[in-house]
Amino acid sequence: RNALAAATACLAAGVSLPAVQAGLSAFRALKGRLQRRAAVRGAVLLDDTYNANPDSVRAAIDVLAATIGRSVLVLGDMGEIGEMSAQFHDEIGGYAKSQGIDRLFTLGDASALAAHNFGSGGEHHGSVDKLIEAVLAELGPETTVLVKGSRFTRMERVADALALPSVARSN
Repeated sequence: RNALAAATACLAAGVSLPAVQAGLSAFRALKGRLQRRAAVRGAVLLDDTYNANPDSVRAAIDVLAATIGRSVLVLGDMGEIGEMSAQFHDEIGGYAKSQGIDRLFTLGDASALAAHNFGSGGEHHGSVDKLIEAVLAELGPETTVLVKGSRFTRMERVADALALPSVARSN
C-alpha cells in the first residue's frame, strides 16, 4: 500500500509514469524488514528480523497467513514489552493458530509460551542450531517461512541459515 500511495502522489505531482515505474523497480527492501528472500528447498523466506513487538508480530503473521501453501512462523522473544511479556507471548501463539499458520517454531524463554498456546504444530527450541535443523526439515517448494524476533535474539542467524546464498547483482 505504501508503494501505491507513493506512486499516486508522484503521478499527481506530475512525475511521468515511466519514471515512477523505474523508481519502483529500483526499490530494494531493507534487510530484516519483511524482506522476501529465496530459501532452501524452493521455499520462500520472509525475513522480518529487524525487531519485534506485539503489533508488528501480528501484522507479520497477517502477511504470512495471506500466502499460498504451507506457512511456518519462526519467532524469537519480543523484548522491551514489560510486565505483560508473558501475556503478549502467550497471545501471539493463539493468534498465529487462529490465522491458520501451519507450524510455529520458537526460540527464547518467553516465546516458549507462544509455542505452548499454539498447541499442535508448535515447537520450542533451546538453541539456534536445533531450531534451524527443525525448520529446515519443514521447508519445501510450497512453503513460506516468516522469521521474526527482537534484535537481542539475533534471529537473522536463522534467516541467513534458511536463505539461499544471494547472488551479487551487476549494474
